[in-house]
Amino acid sequence: MRAIPDEVTTLISELENFLSDGLKGENLSKKAKDKRENFIRRIKDVKLSFPQDFKEKIGGDDSDYEEDVDSNNDGGSLQSERTDKDEEACDGAQQSPPVAAQDLTSVFKAGYLEKRRKDHSFFGTEWQKRWCALSHHIFYYYGSEKDKQQKGEFSIDGYTVKINTTLRKDSKKDCCFEISAPDKRVYQFCASSVKEAEEWVKQIDFVLRDMSGIIPEDDDETETYDDVGQITDSHEPIDEDIYEELPDEEPPTVKPPPKVDPSSKPTPPPAPVDKSTDYQNYYQGLWDCVADQPDELTFKRGDAIYILSKEYQSFGWWVGEKNGAIGIVPKEFLMELYAL
Repeated sequence: MRAIPDEVTTLISELENFLSDGLKGENLSKKAKDKRENFIRRIKDVKLSFPQDFKEKIGGDDSDYEEDVDSNNDGGSLQSERTDKDEEACDGAQQSPPVAAQDLTSVFKAGYLEKRRKDHSFFGTEWQKRWCALSHHIFYYYGSEKDKQQKGEFSIDGYTVKINTTLRKDSKKDCCFEISAPDKRVYQFCASSVKEAEEWVKQIDFVLRDMSGIIPEDDDETETYDDVGQITDSHEPIDEDIYEELPDEEPPTVKPPPKVDPSSKPTPPPAPVDKSTDYQNYYQGLWDCVADQPDELTFKRGDAIYILSKEYQSFGWWVGEKNGAIGIVPKEFLMELYAL
């Protein structure tokens, strides 16, 4: 039997992929949907008739086709984006057990992004809408926020993140960012706005710095103390003069707070402020924070805190109020409560 030319088998395979995956989520009429399914069955019959030319497909992912699944169901459509899982398998990435999007814990950032496929054909879609979430140090992506199983995930350990304006040529070119690492797959995403992209980059970079032990600080205020470890290891006497301008003890994640009299109250703003409308000074906790000193404020992740003053900005601390209690709070433990 005469073999089918390679360009024909490639065209048939790409057409099959477009019909089964590319049109999966489209709102087709019943007539168009029936014709699409008929084409898929005919392509399947052709491939079964020429097993020697489509041997890599027989018995694989394309051996069975299901009816359209409502894209709004909680489980999502696993077949429509089987390619995502295939890509992860090709990279040798270890797949985690299935986890529902709503069951993720310690989520630093979540929302819809467009994810660029690793491989896309002429008929395929290059950018696909995904609900993404950064939980602990794992980046998950789903078909929607109601999915019961992720389409893929990867650990950001060893990666770096940056804005990349060369990924697209349309109006969203400034909304793109990528997560990359040497000898690993590069993940590329596009946000709905430049601000949203910058927030994703900021949160991912924050977790990466935390994983590496680098405390996030303002660039113009970064200080390092290379001699600390040397003094500890050699057991040499400590020169007390070097600590004249520093507090007694340095917390592990933020700069030491300034000395504040516990009985004193921060000076209120010079003019009366209506707290109910002063949205820009409302922040919420990123993590639980337990006060070590009487002048510090204890709060939990998600608690709303009103910032009264930023006079200790250079130390990395602000003065905040929660439920009538006033104290200093580490600014790196906070994020804006309202998006203005």
